[in-house]
Amino acid sequence: MKSIKAGLNTIAEVMNYNKNIIVVATKLQKRKKTDVFKSWAKSDDFLNIQKAVHTQIGGNIPVLPLKFSAVFDAIFEQEKSMAQLMGDSGLAKYQYREVSEQFEAIYNLIDTKYAK
Repeated sequence: MKSIKAGLNTIAEVMNYNKNIIVVATKLQKRKKTDVFKSWAKSDDFLNIQKAVHTQIGGNIPVLPLKFSAVFDAIFEQEKSMAQLMGDSGLAKYQYREVSEQFEAIYNLIDTKYAK
Protein backbone atom coordinates (compact mmCIF):
# COMPACT_ATOMS: atom_id res chain seq x y z
CA MET A 1 0.00 0.00 0.00
CA LYS A 2 2.89 2.38 0.66
CA SER A 3 4.10 1.96 -2.93
CA ILE A 4 0.63 2.56 -4.32
CA LYS A 5 0.15 5.67 -2.20
CA ALA A 6 3.58 7.02 -3.18
CA GLY A 7 2.79 6.30 -6.85
CA LEU A 8 -0.54 8.14 -6.61
CA ASN A 9 1.19 11.16 -5.07
CA THR A 10 3.77 11.13 -7.85
CA ILE A 11 1.08 10.94 -10.54
CA ALA A 12 -0.79 13.85 -8.96
CA GLU A 13 2.38 15.97 -8.96
CA VAL A 14 3.35 15.09 -12.54
CA MET A 15 -0.17 15.87 -13.78
CA ASN A 16 0.45 19.51 -12.87
CA TYR A 17 3.01 19.60 -15.68
CA ASN A 18 2.01 16.86 -18.11
CA LYS A 19 -1.25 14.94 -18.51
CA ASN A 20 0.30 12.27 -20.79
CA ILE A 21 0.72 9.58 -18.16
CA ILE A 22 0.76 5.81 -18.36
CA VAL A 23 0.91 3.74 -15.20
CA VAL A 24 2.76 0.45 -15.41
CA ALA A 25 1.79 -1.83 -12.54
CA THR A 26 5.05 -3.67 -11.88
CA LYS A 27 6.20 -6.67 -9.87
CA LEU A 28 2.85 -8.41 -10.26
CA GLN A 29 2.81 -11.88 -8.73
CA LYS A 30 0.35 -14.65 -8.11
CA ARG A 31 -0.48 -14.46 -4.41
CA LYS A 32 -2.17 -17.83 -4.03
CA LYS A 33 -1.53 -21.20 -5.61
CA THR A 34 -5.16 -21.12 -6.68
CA ASP A 35 -4.67 -17.92 -8.73
CA VAL A 36 -5.56 -18.80 -12.30
CA PHE A 37 -5.96 -16.17 -15.00
CA LYS A 38 -5.02 -15.77 -18.65
CA SER A 39 -4.13 -12.10 -18.39
CA TRP A 40 -2.15 -10.32 -15.70
CA ALA A 41 -4.80 -7.60 -15.98
CA LYS A 42 -6.99 -10.02 -13.99
CA SER A 43 -4.51 -10.46 -11.12
CA ASP A 44 -5.40 -9.13 -7.67
CA ASP A 45 -2.28 -6.95 -7.57
CA PHE A 46 -3.11 -5.32 -10.91
CA LEU A 47 -6.79 -4.81 -10.10
CA ASN A 48 -5.90 -3.14 -6.78
CA ILE A 49 -3.47 -0.76 -8.49
CA GLN A 50 -5.89 0.00 -11.32
CA LYS A 51 -8.73 0.69 -8.87
CA ALA A 52 -6.54 3.00 -6.79
CA VAL A 53 -5.41 4.98 -9.85
CA HIS A 54 -8.90 5.28 -11.32
CA THR A 55 -10.62 6.23 -8.05
CA GLN A 56 -7.93 8.56 -6.69
CA ILE A 57 -6.67 10.15 -9.93
CA GLY A 58 -9.19 9.40 -12.67
CA GLY A 59 -10.26 6.73 -15.10
CA ASN A 60 -8.59 8.36 -18.10
CA ILE A 61 -5.09 7.15 -17.15
CA PRO A 62 -4.15 3.85 -18.80
CA VAL A 63 -2.83 1.20 -16.42
CA LEU A 64 -0.87 -1.71 -17.90
CA PRO A 65 0.44 -4.88 -16.22
CA LEU A 66 4.07 -5.97 -15.98
CA LYS A 67 4.61 -9.17 -14.03
CA PHE A 68 7.57 -9.89 -11.80
CA SER A 69 10.25 -11.80 -13.69
CA ALA A 70 13.80 -13.02 -13.30
CA VAL A 71 14.53 -11.39 -16.67
CA PHE A 72 15.09 -8.04 -14.96
CA ASP A 73 17.99 -9.44 -12.90
CA ALA A 74 19.36 -11.26 -15.97
CA ILE A 75 19.35 -8.02 -17.99
CA PHE A 76 21.58 -6.32 -15.42
CA GLU A 77 23.76 -9.33 -14.63
CA GLN A 78 24.46 -10.24 -18.25
CA GLU A 79 24.31 -6.66 -19.60
CA LYS A 80 22.05 -7.73 -22.45
CA SER A 81 18.63 -6.66 -23.61
CA MET A 82 15.63 -8.92 -23.16
CA ALA A 83 15.64 -9.58 -26.91
CA GLN A 84 19.29 -10.64 -26.77
CA LEU A 85 18.63 -12.97 -23.84
CA MET A 86 15.66 -14.48 -25.63
CA GLY A 87 17.75 -14.93 -28.78
CA ASP A 88 20.50 -16.74 -26.87
CA SER A 89 18.32 -19.51 -25.50
CA GLY A 90 15.11 -21.31 -26.35
CA LEU A 91 14.37 -21.65 -22.65
CA ALA A 92 14.82 -17.91 -22.09
CA LYS A 93 12.62 -17.22 -25.11
CA TYR A 94 9.88 -19.31 -23.53
CA GLN A 95 10.37 -17.99 -19.97
CA TYR A 96 10.42 -14.32 -20.91
CA ARG A 97 7.81 -14.29 -23.69
CA GLU A 98 4.99 -13.04 -21.46
CA VAL A 99 7.05 -10.13 -20.10
CA SER A 100 8.21 -9.35 -23.62
CA GLU A 101 4.57 -9.21 -24.77
CA GLN A 102 3.73 -6.89 -21.87
CA PHE A 103 6.59 -4.55 -22.84
CA GLU A 104 5.36 -4.63 -26.43
CA ALA A 105 1.89 -3.53 -25.25
CA ILE A 106 3.47 -0.63 -23.33
CA TYR A 107 5.51 0.45 -26.38
CA ASN A 108 2.46 0.18 -28.64
CA LEU A 109 0.37 2.36 -26.32
CA ILE A 110 3.10 4.98 -26.22
CA ASP A 111 3.42 4.91 -30.01
CA THR A 112 -0.30 5.13 -30.69
CA LYS A 113 -1.41 7.47 -27.95
CA TYR A 114 1.52 9.71 -27.19
CA ALA A 115 3.94 9.72 -30.13
CA LYS A 116 3.98 12.94 -32.10
